[in-house]
Amino acid sequence: MIKRILKLVFYSSILFCLVSFISLSYSMIYSRFNNILPKFNIGFPFEMYYQFEVKGECDEKTLLHGSHFINIIYNFIICLIVII
Repeated sequence: MIKRILKLVFYSSILFCLVSFISLSYSMIYSRFNNILPKFNIGFPFEMYYQFEVKGECDEKTLLHGSHFINIIYNFIICLIVII
């Protein structure tokens, strides 16, 4: 029983990492081909991390970022349900 639970958690973690990587890759490719400032959103279906660049005073560029920790848990639970 414990072995089965550990196997489910392991496969859910792999799926979670894979979906996060694909969402980051899509965000990078979208920014690149549309010639916009880089804006990275990680997480599907809930955004769990974001990063974007804005122009500040004197044409300096500022990098803003943040994360939504509750969305990390939601995404992992969705991955767990998909695996089950």
